[in-house]
Amino acid sequence: MGRPGRPFGVTLAIIASACLFSILPLLQIGIILMVRQHFLNMDFQDSGLDLIAMGGDFLGVSESSLLLQLFLGLGFLVIAILAWRGRPSSVRFALIGAVFVLTALKLVSVVAPFFTTPDFQAGTSSLDGIMRSLGTGQLILEVLVLLYVVWYMNRGPARAFYRGYYLPEPGEAARSET
Repeated sequence: MGRPGRPFGVTLAIIASACLFSILPLLQIGIILMVRQHFLNMDFQDSGLDLIAMGGDFLGVSESSLLLQLFLGLGFLVIAILAWRGRPSSVRFALIGAVFVLTALKLVSVVAPFFTTPDFQAGTSSLDGIMRSLGTGQLILEVLVLLYVVWYMNRGPARAFYRGYYLPEPGEAARSET
Protein backbone atom coordinates (compact mmCIF):
# COMPACT_ATOMS: atom_id res chain seq x y z
CA MET A 1 0.00 0.00 0.00
CA GLY A 2 1.50 3.27 -1.14
CA ARG A 3 0.68 6.82 -0.40
CA PRO A 4 -3.04 7.59 -0.83
CA GLY A 5 -3.91 9.61 -3.92
CA ARG A 6 -5.72 12.93 -3.84
CA PRO A 7 -9.47 12.25 -3.72
CA PHE A 8 -11.68 14.04 -6.24
CA GLY A 9 -13.52 15.76 -3.38
CA VAL A 10 -10.28 17.34 -2.16
CA THR A 11 -9.55 18.54 -5.69
CA LEU A 12 -13.03 20.03 -5.93
CA ALA A 13 -12.74 21.72 -2.52
CA ILE A 14 -9.36 23.27 -3.34
CA ILE A 15 -10.38 24.47 -6.81
CA ALA A 16 -13.71 25.93 -5.63
CA SER A 17 -12.16 27.73 -2.68
CA ALA A 18 -9.16 28.97 -4.69
CA CYS A 19 -11.44 30.38 -7.38
CA LEU A 20 -13.71 32.07 -4.86
CA PHE A 21 -11.11 33.39 -2.42
CA SER A 22 -8.09 34.02 -4.70
CA ILE A 23 -8.84 34.17 -8.41
CA LEU A 24 -11.99 36.32 -8.27
CA PRO A 25 -10.58 38.89 -5.81
CA LEU A 26 -7.34 39.17 -7.80
CA LEU A 27 -9.30 39.61 -11.04
CA GLN A 28 -11.38 42.31 -9.36
CA ILE A 29 -8.20 44.15 -8.35
CA GLY A 30 -6.92 43.90 -11.92
CA ILE A 31 -10.12 45.33 -13.36
CA ILE A 32 -10.19 48.21 -10.88
CA LEU A 33 -6.58 49.09 -11.61
CA MET A 34 -7.18 48.93 -15.38
CA VAL A 35 -10.17 51.28 -15.10
CA ARG A 36 -8.19 53.68 -12.94
CA GLN A 37 -5.30 53.63 -15.41
CA HIS A 38 -7.68 54.28 -18.30
CA PHE A 39 -9.09 57.40 -16.68
CA LEU A 40 -5.65 58.61 -15.64
CA ASN A 41 -4.49 58.39 -19.26
CA MET A 42 -7.42 60.39 -20.63
CA ASP A 43 -6.32 63.70 -22.09
CA PHE A 44 -8.92 66.35 -21.41
CA GLN A 45 -6.79 69.18 -22.80
CA ASP A 46 -6.94 68.18 -26.47
CA SER A 47 -10.39 66.58 -26.46
CA GLY A 48 -12.39 69.77 -26.17
CA LEU A 49 -14.16 68.45 -23.05
CA ASP A 50 -14.24 70.52 -19.91
CA LEU A 51 -12.84 68.92 -16.81
CA ILE A 52 -15.61 69.22 -14.20
CA ALA A 53 -13.99 67.44 -11.25
CA MET A 54 -10.56 66.32 -10.25
CA GLY A 55 -9.01 64.19 -7.53
CA GLY A 56 -12.11 62.17 -6.65
CA ASP A 57 -12.23 58.42 -6.30
CA PHE A 58 -15.19 57.51 -8.47
CA LEU A 59 -14.72 53.76 -7.94
CA GLY A 60 -15.22 53.95 -4.17
CA VAL A 61 -12.38 51.54 -3.40
CA SER A 62 -9.52 52.76 -1.26
CA GLU A 63 -5.89 51.80 -1.80
CA SER A 64 -5.71 50.13 1.60
CA SER A 65 -8.67 47.86 0.87
CA LEU A 66 -7.11 46.92 -2.49
CA LEU A 67 -3.84 46.06 -0.75
CA LEU A 68 -5.66 44.01 1.88
CA GLN A 69 -7.59 42.16 -0.82
CA LEU A 70 -4.33 41.55 -2.72
CA PHE A 71 -2.54 40.11 0.32
CA LEU A 72 -5.52 37.96 1.33
CA GLY A 73 -5.91 36.62 -2.21
CA LEU A 74 -2.22 35.82 -2.61
CA GLY A 75 -2.04 34.33 0.89
CA PHE A 76 -4.96 32.04 0.20
CA LEU A 77 -3.42 31.05 -3.12
CA VAL A 78 -0.28 29.90 -1.28
CA ILE A 79 -2.41 27.86 1.14
CA ALA A 80 -4.34 26.33 -1.79
CA ILE A 81 -1.11 25.35 -3.56
CA LEU A 82 0.22 23.71 -0.39
CA ALA A 83 -3.13 21.95 0.11
CA TRP A 84 -2.94 20.68 -3.48
CA ARG A 85 0.49 19.19 -2.76
CA GLY A 86 -0.72 17.68 0.51
CA ARG A 87 2.35 18.76 2.44
CA PRO A 88 2.69 19.65 5.28
CA SER A 89 -0.15 17.62 6.74
CA SER A 90 -1.35 20.60 8.82
CA VAL A 91 -2.24 22.48 5.63
CA ARG A 92 -5.64 20.74 5.76
CA PHE A 93 -6.41 22.74 8.92
CA ALA A 94 -4.91 25.89 7.43
CA LEU A 95 -7.24 25.60 4.42
CA ILE A 96 -10.29 25.09 6.61
CA GLY A 97 -9.28 27.99 8.89
CA ALA A 98 -8.58 30.33 5.97
CA VAL A 99 -11.97 29.57 4.42
CA PHE A 100 -13.60 30.27 7.81
CA VAL A 101 -11.78 33.60 8.24
CA LEU A 102 -12.42 34.84 4.69
CA THR A 103 -16.11 33.88 4.88
CA ALA A 104 -16.39 35.71 8.22
CA LEU A 105 -14.78 38.81 6.68
CA LYS A 106 -17.27 38.67 3.80
CA LEU A 107 -20.12 38.29 6.28
CA VAL A 108 -18.98 41.41 8.12
CA SER A 109 -18.64 43.39 4.88
CA VAL A 110 -22.13 42.37 3.73
CA VAL A 111 -23.89 42.88 7.07
CA ALA A 112 -22.15 46.15 8.12
CA PRO A 113 -23.98 48.42 5.60
CA PHE A 114 -27.33 47.35 7.06
CA PHE A 115 -26.36 48.87 10.41
CA THR A 116 -25.09 52.19 9.09
CA THR A 117 -27.28 55.07 8.04
CA PRO A 118 -26.85 56.06 4.41
CA ASP A 119 -25.18 59.40 3.71
CA PHE A 120 -27.60 61.12 1.37
CA GLN A 121 -25.17 64.03 0.99
CA ALA A 122 -22.76 61.70 -0.83
CA GLY A 123 -25.55 60.44 -3.05
CA THR A 124 -27.01 57.03 -3.70
CA SER A 125 -27.84 55.16 -6.84
CA SER A 126 -29.54 52.00 -7.97
CA LEU A 127 -26.07 50.48 -8.30
CA ASP A 128 -25.85 50.42 -4.50
CA GLY A 129 -28.80 48.03 -4.31
CA ILE A 130 -27.40 45.86 -7.09
CA MET A 131 -24.01 45.65 -5.40
CA ARG A 132 -25.67 44.75 -2.09
CA SER A 133 -27.57 41.94 -3.82
CA LEU A 134 -24.41 40.67 -5.54
CA GLY A 135 -22.54 40.75 -2.23
CA THR A 136 -25.30 38.75 -0.58
CA GLY A 137 -25.24 36.21 -3.42
CA GLN A 138 -21.47 35.88 -3.14
CA LEU A 139 -21.80 35.41 0.63
CA ILE A 140 -24.27 32.56 0.10
CA LEU A 141 -21.85 30.93 -2.36
CA GLU A 142 -18.98 31.35 0.10
CA VAL A 143 -21.00 29.75 2.91
CA LEU A 144 -21.79 26.77 0.64
CA VAL A 145 -18.11 26.40 -0.26
CA LEU A 146 -17.22 26.70 3.43
CA LEU A 147 -19.64 23.91 4.34
CA TYR A 148 -18.30 21.68 1.57
CA VAL A 149 -14.64 22.31 2.48
CA VAL A 150 -15.24 21.60 6.17
CA TRP A 151 -17.30 18.49 5.40
CA TYR A 152 -15.00 16.93 2.84
CA MET A 153 -11.65 17.82 4.41
CA ASN A 154 -12.73 15.95 7.55
CA ARG A 155 -13.72 12.77 5.70
CA GLY A 156 -11.53 9.68 5.85
CA PRO A 157 -10.07 9.82 2.30
CA ALA A 158 -9.00 13.45 2.74
CA ARG A 159 -7.48 12.75 6.15
CA ALA A 160 -5.59 9.76 4.69
CA PHE A 161 -4.27 11.89 1.81
CA TYR A 162 -2.92 14.56 4.15
CA ARG A 163 -1.66 11.99 6.67
CA GLY A 164 0.20 10.12 3.92
CA TYR A 165 -1.02 6.62 4.78
CA TYR A 166 -4.18 4.62 5.37
CA LEU A 167 -5.08 3.53 8.87
CA PRO A 168 -5.24 -0.23 9.42
CA GLU A 169 -8.63 -1.90 9.50
CA PRO A 170 -9.96 -2.43 13.05
CA GLY A 171 -9.72 -6.22 12.69
CA GLU A 172 -6.14 -6.05 11.41
CA ALA A 173 -5.07 -3.83 14.31
CA ALA A 174 -6.46 -6.31 16.85
CA ARG A 175 -4.70 -9.27 15.14
CA SER A 176 -1.35 -7.47 14.99
CA GLU A 177 -1.50 -6.67 18.75
CA THR A 178 -1.83 -10.33 19.74
